Amino acid sequence: MRFRQYEIVVPLKEAFASNTGVITEVRQSVVELSWQGLTGYGTARGADPDELAACAPLLEDASPYGLRQLLGRLASAGIGPAAASAVDLALHDLLGKACGQPLHRILGLDGLPVPPTALSIGACPDEELIAKGRELADWPVLKLKFTPEDDGSRAGLLRSVYAGRIRVDGNGSWEPDQALRVARELHRHGVELLEQPVAPGRLDDLGWVHERSPVPVFADEDCTGPESVPALRGRVRGVNLKLVKCGGLERAREAIVLARACGLQVMLGCKVESSLGVTAMAQLAPLADHLDLDGPVGLAADPFDGLGIDRGTLTIPGAPGLGVAPDPMFHREDGEDRHG
Repeated sequence: MRFRQYEIVVPLKEAFASNTGVITEVRQSVVELSWQGLTGYGTARGADPDELAACAPLLEDASPYGLRQLLGRLASAGIGPAAASAVDLALHDLLGKACGQPLHRILGLDGLPVPPTALSIGACPDEELIAKGRELADWPVLKLKFTPEDDGSRAGLLRSVYAGRIRVDGNGSWEPDQALRVARELHRHGVELLEQPVAPGRLDDLGWVHERSPVPVFADEDCTGPESVPALRGRVRGVNLKLVKCGGLERAREAIVLARACGLQVMLGCKVESSLGVTAMAQLAPLADHLDLDGPVGLAADPFDGLGIDRGTLTIPGAPGLGVAPDPMFHREDGEDRHG
């Protein structure tokens, strides 16, 4: 199996601000796995190039039909979730192509209903928020990114011009008592859920807010994969799963099963990123209660063609594997070919 990795840099249409900072471009690693004339694509933001390179010898004499065994090798070698996710996606893409079927059909999810995706609005001045609310009036769900300075009133501004469903992502902004005050203000404006109101790693505080909040609380940063799910039982209403945190599609599916067993709702999320990773997560979309898969919407150019997003409605590709294809005109930093 031939292994290749490279980095892509994608500019945004406009700067995106949240509690974690302001970004104007996206850098993500891409993995290509070639096997018997087929090529599988995978990606992850934040993957270490050296760690990705360490995956190549672990794929020696590999076949996509041995996907679980190969992922087990990565785990045993201590490969982190971001690098493991990129390889996991490429292997799933290869598996679908080898079978000649889209991945969601192989998983038995073909034909099931898919929830609409939210579209995120970053931290911005009030006038800009009102303008965006009017512009996006026909999107079914909007999500506001909050910062520590927010008291919940920005949800009221959005509500004044927008009649659809509103979610808020706190990004760990507040102490518990402040988070509860924000939640009460959000409830006044019909906000349907609040993600990660307190800093990650403080599960008792998260549970304290959950027990008292009139708005359902979801864990985001505190949900890092299947192992983290049981500890969230009774402390939140649901979890937001991302491939780069879980370590790929296989472990995301495990996390979904565990979440259901724990009585938790499931949201599938993404980073601001190309269609490659978002199309991969969309293969699991029928298993979710909520979707936050708007990653490519804010890109000035998308290096991959895949998932269709039209005012919240997703169209999952019907081509074999993940159903993505690279744009040959998009610049890629030179990568390194390795044989596994």
